[in-house]
Order: sequence, then structure tokens, then C-alpha cells
Amino acid sequence: MMVELGFSLQAKYDCPNDQVISLLKEAGFAAISPVWTPDLPLEQLAAAAQAHGMTIQSLHAPHGDKSCLWNPQDPRSRQIEENIKRSIDACAQFQIPVTVLHGWEGFFYTFREETLDFSVFDRIVEHAGQLGVSIALENLEGEEFLNALMTRYSHLSHIGFCWDTGHDHCYPHKMDFLEAFGQRLIMTHINDNFGLRAPDGTPNGDDDLHFLPYDGNIQWEHTIGRMKGLPRQKILNFEIKQRSFSTAARDLIYTDLAPEAFFQLAGQRARQIATLYEQVMATE
Repeated sequence: MMVELGFSLQAKYDCPNDQVISLLKEAGFAAISPVWTPDLPLEQLAAAAQAHGMTIQSLHAPHGDKSCLWNPQDPRSRQIEENIKRSIDACAQFQIPVTVLHGWEGFFYTFREETLDFSVFDRIVEHAGQLGVSIALENLEGEEFLNALMTRYSHLSHIGFCWDTGHDHCYPHKMDFLEAFGQRLIMTHINDNFGLRAPDGTPNGDDDLHFLPYDGNIQWEHTIGRMKGLPRQKILNFEIKQRSFSTAARDLIYTDLAPEAFFQLAGQRARQIATLYEQVMATE
């Protein structure tokens, strides 16, 4: 059976959520993955997905400054922890198997392994385990923090890896994430960009474009080829943004597309990647 296609929903499109899900279904997607927020209409999304024969593959834990989770004394830490737990609760309530979590956010930092405080993450991981929800830790900035978390929880079957192809391409790093964590792969965020664009090598969040595959310069035959030998994914999730983080005109290549046209194009590109994936997996 060919791998199915998933789509990471963003906060807002130029049409209602029910229509978004209908358009995604028409474009060939079988699953959605929203970002959890306190006002996320998850019951409505779940009903719409079910009505169209789709599933919710994951919830993305809320975005925000994850650096304070390493410092329980930070007054922001408790609220961020509680919101992450609420996203896990929502997964359990709606039978969503995976929460995607950032272990760090921010390009500029000092990493000192001997002073790491895992207590907040320990509580989050325990909470997910009690509810039967998996956590997929995503590669971003701060690769040392990701490595520390993946190492600490390597014995737990409900802690896995979310591979973001765009982050892998545009953030400076020393670690080969897929080599290190690929055997624990449970979620993908497939997207494209042009890599690190600053001539002096300075990282910039605007490089994280979340383009459709083939609209950046990732070499997809090579990139998908690296998934050979890794656990077979039932769903390949595509984390594509119609409106990029960047406000530069050169990076706003989808904003003039109607939702119907954008989702149809996304489905076409996703099927190209799925075909590559099936070819790679068939050679094992």
C-alpha cells in the first residue's frame, strides 16, 4: 500500500477550516496535523476530518521560547509546560497518536551539558507516557539539546524523532540528524528552502521558508534516498506554509494563489515525493 500524505495545518487560510480540509482531501491528502493553541477548534477539525475520511496524524505542541523549559525557575516555564501538557491531553482525548515538540528554539546560546536540568521535560515525557501519546522531538536550532533529550529518553518507546527536511537544510549544524535518530523516526515535516543564504554564514529564521518540494534547492532524490533502511512511514507529513516567515517579496511565492490552487499544487508535489519514497523503500 502506497504511503499516504499528511499536511500540517497553519493558523489561518483565506477560507474556513471545513473548506480547507475538503480542499486537502480533493488534493490527495489523507491526514492533517494542526498546531495546538488554547483556542484551536479541535472538535470542529476532528469532525470535519472524519466527515472526509481523513485522520489527524499529530498535534504540534505550542510554539514559543522553549529555552526556559531548561530553567524551571524561569517564571515562564510553568505556563509553557502546562500548555504542552494540554496539547498532550488533547491528543489523548481525540485519539491523536503524536505530539511534536521542540526541545529548543533560538540560534544563539551556550550549551553546558553538566548543568542541564531535565526536570520539566521529565514531567512532560511521563505525562505523555501515562496517556499513551508519543512525543516526536524535532530538529531545529540547538542540536545539542535535541541530542541530550534523545539520549536521555532512548529507552522509552513513546519518544521518537520528527525530521524536518527544511530545518536540516537551512540551519547550521554539525550533527547528521537522520544518521543519529533515523531509527526512531515517527514523523516527518517535509518542506524546501534555499539553505543558509547569508554570505557570512549567519543563521536567519527567514531562511526557514517551508516551501513546497522543488521550489527551493534541496536535492530530493538524495534526501529521500537517505530514508532507506529507516522505519517505514505510513504517512509522510508535509509542513508547507502558504505565507512564509519571511516578508521579502522573493519569498512570498504562494500568496497570490487561491487556496484551491495552493492545495492542488501541494498535492502534486507531495505525490512526487511519495513516489520517490516508494521507490527508495522498494529497493530494501
